[in-house]
Amino acid sequence: MTPSIYSLFVLGAFLTCVFTPVVRHLALKRGFVDCPQRARKVHQHPIPRLGGAAVLGSYLVILLIGGLTVPSLQATLWGENPVAGVIVLGALVIFGIGVLDDLSRLSPRVKLLGEFLTVGAVVWFADLSFSTVEVIGIGSISFPNWFGFGLACLWIAGMANAVNLIDGLDGLASGITLLGLIAISVVGFLLPIPDVTWLSTLLIGCLLGFLVYNSRPASIFLGDCGSLTLGYLAGCLCLLASASPAENGVVAEGKINGIFPLLAFALPITDCIFAIVRRILRGRSPFSPDMEHFHHRLMAKGLSHGKAVLAMWAAAFTCSFVSVAAALGKGDQLTALFVFFGFGGFILLRYLGYFRFEFFGQGFSSLLENRKSARTAEQAVKNAEELLSQMNSIEEIPEAFGKAAEGMQFQEVSLVFFEEGHGRLGIKGEANTSTTRKSINWKDPKQSGFYSRDKEFVTDFGINGRNFAYGSIRYTYMDGRIGLDVQEEILLERIHDALASMAARVSKNIEGITSVEEITSD
Repeated sequence: MTPSIYSLFVLGAFLTCVFTPVVRHLALKRGFVDCPQRARKVHQHPIPRLGGAAVLGSYLVILLIGGLTVPSLQATLWGENPVAGVIVLGALVIFGIGVLDDLSRLSPRVKLLGEFLTVGAVVWFADLSFSTVEVIGIGSISFPNWFGFGLACLWIAGMANAVNLIDGLDGLASGITLLGLIAISVVGFLLPIPDVTWLSTLLIGCLLGFLVYNSRPASIFLGDCGSLTLGYLAGCLCLLASASPAENGVVAEGKINGIFPLLAFALPITDCIFAIVRRILRGRSPFSPDMEHFHHRLMAKGLSHGKAVLAMWAAAFTCSFVSVAAALGKGDQLTALFVFFGFGGFILLRYLGYFRFEFFGQGFSSLLENRKSARTAEQAVKNAEELLSQMNSIEEIPEAFGKAAEGMQFQEVSLVFFEEGHGRLGIKGEANTSTTRKSINWKDPKQSGFYSRDKEFVTDFGINGRNFAYGSIRYTYMDGRIGLDVQEEILLERIHDALASMAARVSKNIEGITSVEEITSD
């Protein structure tokens, strides 16, 4: 008996409901958690990551069952034209890149290189490139095959990172991806493109099962492995669903609907583009995180965590609806719908703080003035990270603080490492009064002699690894500030991560380090 798409859909949701708690338990046991003590985190307790393993695992099981029992799926998975099979293999590689990033925080450039190499191979072997784009109101636009290949690679890799960037609140990325996949499934059913309908509908089922645990309050996160993989799969399925049918019902080779994929995932795409432009204008790396994504701005407007997610879901649903109309509709009514949709989007973006006139006045001048300081701070932190990555002794750490201070403007640092015994750095659990400690102090050599403490600002952070608490750090500022902005906290987090990595690297050999309990540098 051949199972229906509905039975596999339900089975996928059930399997994800079963697999997710298992993945959650393993992630907690191994210490694969998202730490709440960070500037960009909105949760209050450590939440396990790697939820994408449950989604992808369930999806693979369902595809295997479907491939063994449904002839059409068998053909596209490992038959004469295994397009879906190639896409799934690519998903496994993207998932692996995401896991490495979750566990060891890959360099953004290394991660991007791996993504583009994988996507390039998938586009080539699955023949996802195109040479003609159909745009409503303009007509067909043709270009060389190599350009279409590059656009397809850019689209899929861009989608993977767009979904990854928008994954900032409970259920946000999974819900938005699910709504976009619904649009893909509907278009695949109506055109019809059966493979697209099967592949997207089964993934929707798996995401529904995951949302049981990922919606607020989330007990597990997708992690980079999940968000990157979902974005990748959505990007591939978008290209398959946007293939333009010829008049005889046969899909036209190399011709796609250029509007449908952009509208189906307009929310993460726009958020990603705005983030890149915003960071470049401010003199920062496009890979540098911040707290100015759409969902952050909604919360800054007073919306609660849950209401911000619902607002984003509503916007994503609207985008999905309009994308289906773009794929199937014609005539003046469709044009009117696009005008209304565009006007509504403009109003929403202005509500979030974009496209305001003050940007071109004082706001723009201030933006230019801050570029130099932002670039200086980022370069200083980068220099400190590089130094820490090369150090094999905690005695050398004050040199890294000196480099970081050139951009971060702090005057004193007090770092305390916890020792568990036998001279090894790091403890499991929370520190107490009996915990052995090793102190490292640094003071800006420019701050010589007496200086007033009445303008002093002090802030403390924890130095935490995956399984250990390595210590705590205190920064002292003398410039009259009353706090740190979000970007400063994010930059300091990079230093803390580098310190934790260094502590983990040298802890096994710490017995040979000096027995002096306090190391001071002026």
